[in-house]
Amino acid sequence: MVRATLLAVLASMAGPLSAQDLAGEWQFARPARNGVHAGTIIVDQDGQVRLKARGPVQRYSQCGYIQNVGDRVEIVFTSVKSVVGYSLDHFYCTRPGEGILSCYNIDGIGKEDDLFRIERIGGMPAAPERQMDDVCPPRERPQA
Repeated sequence: MVRATLLAVLASMAGPLSAQDLAGEWQFARPARNGVHAGTIIVDQDGQVRLKARGPVQRYSQCGYIQNVGDRVEIVFTSVKSVVGYSLDHFYCTRPGEGILSCYNIDGIGKEDDLFRIERIGGMPAAPERQMDDVCPPRERPQA
């Protein structure tokens, strides 16, 4: 009985996540080729992603989206703002627990072997369309 309950809990944790499941504010610190990069990620209800981070050389920001592939979550960045050239990141993640993603990165240079964690630190900011406006252009509001 206990084993069946444990298996049911683990199966529910490993199931696919929707953008709504991932909406909120997340934080990460990840080892990279040139040192540790740390920052904040905002995921909105539609799966749009905004990232602000700092690495050893510079601050940078990226825009992108969440993509669910089976039990894997991918954070695909499609644009970047940086002073020095920066290769777009693509995070490949699994969910080992509630509010935690275990990820690795593949960028234009190749795969970075070190795993890192992205942890939820809060729900959606009060005004998500105003959060990180300098990272991604605001999306057009639908016409009523």
